[in-house]
Amino acid sequence: MKLSALQLKHYHYSHLQLESVDSEQLVGKEPSSPYWVPSADKIQTTITVGEPETQEVASQYAFVMSLQLSYQEKDFPYKFVVALDGVFVCNEKEELTDSFQHELVVNATSILYSTVREQLLTLSSRQKFGPLMLPSLDFRSLQRADAGKES
Repeated sequence: MKLSALQLKHYHYSHLQLESVDSEQLVGKEPSSPYWVPSADKIQTTITVGEPETQEVASQYAFVMSLQLSYQEKDFPYKFVVALDGVFVCNEKEELTDSFQHELVVNATSILYSTVREQLLTLSSRQKFGPLMLPSLDFRSLQRADAGKES
């Protein structure tokens, strides 16, 4: 095994909210598996990418990513809002083409998303409706919304 060129150096949550929803539509409803899984196409996602003011090591490309997720549906027992930031470095400093930057964002988003999945699973495991598991998402279709953002 060898290290990936993309390394997560630090991440922290700025907002983490999980609420059980009481709704008549949920009476007698059970999850279809051991977990409640929200509909992937209804998870609201915002990704912001920024660069630090200075690059510490000339041979590395560093960037900061913010990921925000939210979900609220009438027929689902949970609603959540999550915001976190991650600091990444890439040791294979290539020319920063759009394709290369897109690849970095896709991989960094996948890393941060997996931390959110684990956190929500842990928090929901002691909630009255039982555990919530975020679905696996394919971030390769991310498109740049405007300068500095992908969604």
